[in-house]
Amino acid sequence: MMKVVLGIITATAVLFGPALTMIGVGVLVNPALVNTELCATSTITLSGSIPASLTATTTGGAAMTLDQTQLDRAATIITVGSHTSGVGTTGLLIALMAALTESNLRMLANTTAYPESADYPHDGDGSDHDSLGLFQMRPAAGWGSVAQLMDATYQAAAFYGGPTGPNHGSPRGLLDVPNWKSLSLGAAAQAVEVSAFPDRYASYEPVARTILAALTGTTATAATDATDAASGGGCSVSGDAQQLAQTLVDAHANGTFKTLAPEMFTQEIEPTANGTVTTKCRIDTRVLQMIVLTLNKFGSVGISDLGRPCVGSTLDCPSSPHCSTPDLAVDFTSVGGQALNGSNSADVALLHYLDTILPDGSWAGQSECRTSAGDAVQLDHIGQFPDTCNHQHIDIRSAGTAPLSP
Repeated sequence: MMKVVLGIITATAVLFGPALTMIGVGVLVNPALVNTELCATSTITLSGSIPASLTATTTGGAAMTLDQTQLDRAATIITVGSHTSGVGTTGLLIALMAALTESNLRMLANTTAYPESADYPHDGDGSDHDSLGLFQMRPAAGWGSVAQLMDATYQAAAFYGGPTGPNHGSPRGLLDVPNWKSLSLGAAAQAVEVSAFPDRYASYEPVARTILAALTGTTATAATDATDAASGGGCSVSGDAQQLAQTLVDAHANGTFKTLAPEMFTQEIEPTANGTVTTKCRIDTRVLQMIVLTLNKFGSVGISDLGRPCVGSTLDCPSSPHCSTPDLAVDFTSVGGQALNGSNSADVALLHYLDTILPDGSWAGQSECRTSAGDAVQLDHIGQFPDTCNHQHIDIRSAGTAPLSP
């Protein structure tokens, strides 16, 4: 069964960076790993293809068979959770239990409350008040707009919540619940869902464990979650361009990494991953690290521009950092399922995060977008310049060979 494409990028144009004279910079070859507590993620990842079906049994002994569409939805929940700091195996189980209970792992429209919800990819039509999606979240309760809640990646990010969650603790996601790991799994799910039937979630625990084992090859236990916790909250990103690109290839396959133009993926990312990239299509390793770290931090990423010569564009060449060899710039169009416009809350969160890991001499566009919106963000390591307000440009054109740092 064909997978539903998630996290659709809304940008409509390939945009350009500042017209400044470039100083040639060689590829950064740094085999050391870049570590940062801010990008802590679970060690669990998807393994292999999604099975066509899976049968599991609830605590009450009822057998249920999940089809590939339902398992695709489970894969999205696992992927977003594994890229969200602090979730661990316990959090993945709780999220799966909640979605199994609320929607049977189906992306439900609600045409009675919101006729327009049928305009988005969905797996059925629900009718519980004004609830939508996998976790049956309500726009009226502040979980998000209809468009946002009909995006499975956004719903998963909202359920997990925490510092990178789209709702910033209101309504609260799992990571916003005090001492959630000390609760039973069902009680933790209820703390987020606030259901009139709080005892339903626990019955799906063995089903959630079966799904997690089938999709990741991991048997979730208290010991595996303790291992996640013992990692100290840190994560690593490779200093090898080929390995970094392979991470993005994997993310592209599961819908958490999107490129506006297919050529960016097929001519820049994929060849870098398989070791066949041409000279004009090379990407500076630090740019790849930046994209992977942002993916780890926010759960999903969309981009609209990398190296222009590779895809046959001469826009603002040779002065733009997009025109250098290797490419020194990336234009982000979305993070965490939220489109970027240079000034919204997702943009601000992205900039503050990147300011903690990028070297001095890095640059961010869209400064006038933030000034016009009344939010002139102050950054310590990143300079700012004006640019069009429908993406977020980042480059390392003046950073020399300085590496990313914790």
